[in-house]
Amino acid sequence: MPKLPLKKTSLYLLAVACSCMVLLWAIIGKHGEVIHRVPEPGYSIPRQIRYSFTLQNTTNQLLRNAKFWTYAPVKQTPTQSCVSLKTSHPYELILDDLGNQILYFRFETVPPYSTKIITIKADLKLSNTPNRTIVPDIQRFLRAEKYVEPDEPELLRLAERLKAQEPVNTAENIFRWVADSVQYTGYLPNERGALYALRKKQGDCTEFMYLFVALCRANGVPARGMGGYVSTENTVLKPSDYHNWAEFYEDGAWRIADPQKRVFMKNQSHYISMKVIGESPKNSMGKFRRFRFEGDGLKVKMNR
Repeated sequence: MPKLPLKKTSLYLLAVACSCMVLLWAIIGKHGEVIHRVPEPGYSIPRQIRYSFTLQNTTNQLLRNAKFWTYAPVKQTPTQSCVSLKTSHPYELILDDLGNQILYFRFETVPPYSTKIITIKADLKLSNTPNRTIVPDIQRFLRAEKYVEPDEPELLRLAERLKAQEPVNTAENIFRWVADSVQYTGYLPNERGALYALRKKQGDCTEFMYLFVALCRANGVPARGMGGYVSTENTVLKPSDYHNWAEFYEDGAWRIADPQKRVFMKNQSHYISMKVIGESPKNSMGKFRRFRFEGDGLKVKMNR
């Protein structure tokens, strides 16, 4: 190989160094934070969703300073990228440390007996193969939290029975046990949690999710709950279609497990993630699953 002149060699080395610095900046971020995404294999399936809410002043008085919060699709999961958001009214975007996106709307006045309709359109890119994801604090997905009780003795005993040599096989054993052992009751208005599902052997999709997550965590497999919708095409979201499922972390990626629908690591592009479930001090939604509002006499519903 012919030798490069000294000047060209210096320029070449400088270019290589700059490329490395750019790559490092892309991984670390401009403020030193770790970026949660490694961009492979990508998101190739386009999907558009729409949903709307009706806000109504039910009084004969002028309502001032009405507030409304709701979730937008999660910005980035291993199988979902939220590309754009369009809304009928201006909003403030709030991000929490789980990756959730919350839309905050504020109306200075709402006339007596009047309504406002908020419409939201989101363009997504989905993937049926999970993209690898760097999780800075994976330990948070092994700890106990509300409705997830991995340290309870009876849950630990079952977890030990279901444990396999490999984490993915452990997760599959847990999935099959929950799917086969818990009876689906249909929608329940109040959350009950993993221990309830284990003791009563019944619940809705939320209890299936919590029990799977708790058993995974008890076995040292990171897991989290998810909330959203299941759809194979562009769609208008309906409140009755809201669904909960779980994800477990294995081989560098979150992978879907939905024991209530008996789906394990397949059809992953069908799942529209609206919420990563967990405790976050930055989440302004509090205990509310889908939306929250403030205002005397204000009534809100998600449209069908």
